[in-house]
Amino acid sequence: MKKEKIQRIQRMFEWMRYIILALLSAFFFIGYSSAQNTDDFGMWMSAGTEKKINDRWNIGAGIELRTKDNSGSVDRWQLAINGAYKVSKFLKLGANYELHLKKRTVDSGKETVPRHRLMFDITPGGKVMNWLKLSLRERYQYTYTVQKSNVKAIHEHHLRNRFKTEIDNSSMKGWSPYLSVEMFNNLSKQFEIDEMRMAIGTSYSIHTHHVVNLGYLLDLKRSAGGLDKVLHVITVGYVYKM
Repeated sequence: MKKEKIQRIQRMFEWMRYIILALLSAFFFIGYSSAQNTDDFGMWMSAGTEKKINDRWNIGAGIELRTKDNSGSVDRWQLAINGAYKVSKFLKLGANYELHLKKRTVDSGKETVPRHRLMFDITPGGKVMNWLKLSLRERYQYTYTVQKSNVKAIHEHHLRNRFKTEIDNSSMKGWSPYLSVEMFNNLSKQFEIDEMRMAIGTSYSIHTHHVVNLGYLLDLKRSAGGLDKVLHVITVGYVYKM
């Protein structure tokens, strides 16, 4: 029985290697193909705090600034609060609220519009071979853009699917490299994919209470020609764990 268990684990490990290799290949292929149409670059900079209440509950809050137009202008400011509940070792539930101050273009130029966003998550996942964390987050997202000027209020509903792999091992000395792929399904348009994100990066625990994140994100949004509105993003973040 022990031998069969070891063989099953080895087969699972082999499958995980193929999945990661496929994701990496897709990541670089799409990034290279999209480079032909690249028209923007930005930075997403965030800072936040997290508090572990007990073994199951976790809460947090944070701010974020996003830039665009080759990082020459502000795209949005964001204030967020969130909470998570660990149902079991392999399942986590979450809820988030975000307030955005979003820049948009109108006939008179650019204006800042308030936007409210609610998100609810269910995330199954676990470790493989005691060092590789795998998760598949399913997120429902509702966004309400406040009416302003001559533009009516906007209600948007999305289902976001994200697959993430992360190396979590004590031998990494605080480093946790990750890779993720996420799709935005528009529920108002029969699950049409109107955005896709691929990210690669790492987090680093400086101390028990201090974590920094650095990564690269490829954001593809839908236009008349398909998913060809490209934004290359450098992500930088800091989290203080209470």
